[in-house]
Amino acid sequence: MTALKKRISLIVGLLLVTIGTIHAQNFQGIATYQSSRNMKNMQIKAEGVTEAMQKQLMEQMKKQFQREYELQFNLTESSWKEEESLDSGPATASSGGMRISFSTAGGGTTYKNTSENLYIQETTVFSKPFLVKDELQAYEWQMTDETKTIGNYTAYKAVYKDIRESRSISFTSDSDDKDKDSGESTVVMDTISVSAWYTPEIPVSQGPEDYWGLPGLILELSDGSTTYLCTKVVLNPEEEIKIKRPSKGKKVTREELRVEMDSKMEEMSKKFKQGGKGGATFRIGGDQ
Repeated sequence: MTALKKRISLIVGLLLVTIGTIHAQNFQGIATYQSSRNMKNMQIKAEGVTEAMQKQLMEQMKKQFQREYELQFNLTESSWKEEESLDSGPATASSGGMRISFSTAGGGTTYKNTSENLYIQETTVFSKPFLVKDELQAYEWQMTDETKTIGNYTAYKAVYKDIRESRSISFTSDSDDKDKDSGESTVVMDTISVSAWYTPEIPVSQGPEDYWGLPGLILELSDGSTTYLCTKVVLNPEEEIKIKRPSKGKKVTREELRVEMDSKMEEMSKKFKQGGKGGATFRIGGDQ
């Protein structure tokens, strides 16, 4: 048996023993995470935007994407939500009279139930509330032999290759040449490398955002564009945690929500096309 297989077997054994020990208890906890975003490949191309202005816009956007989240969990359920603050809301930046606001989707609560294979998310797309109800996404994690210490816990690394949509939205219009008018959104499929650091010392198969499926709580996760780092864990707090299932918004599946987003982007493109002279290109999603 290889060293990696021995370690995996040891983790599974430890997890089973730990779960057996605490199963009779009302095991639950709260984990706090901070996010940071890689702006390396994000571009804003628009008429009148200089290189200095774009650099300033990107620095402001980077700060806006630094958020704090809370994950409440028990042995089978979790609830993920951004902590409210003065900076909550759309990420915005301005320079040289130009103001950029990113608020295509987000907000609300993400609920995961591993025993029922259930995923529910409250989200807002272009100011319209939706309730996404679907099965949990399956992640084919690959275990590695890398370890590191995060806080007071020993964490193990797992990786996953994900294929994800990246939308490039181009709006251009030239009133002097009608044949050059255009307003289009292009969808490109990108391969994303996701890395997660989990600890079997906290025996719940949960983590940030949609992520789950490892033999322990995910303490750190990076998907190429965003990194989530756990800064605090409270196990079995004095006040009992009641995890509620989200219920607000138009009920859709992930695929139905994707269709709604595509339709809205097409509508935006047509409106911009009719709006006169000017142009802009934005890239949303994918490996930023």
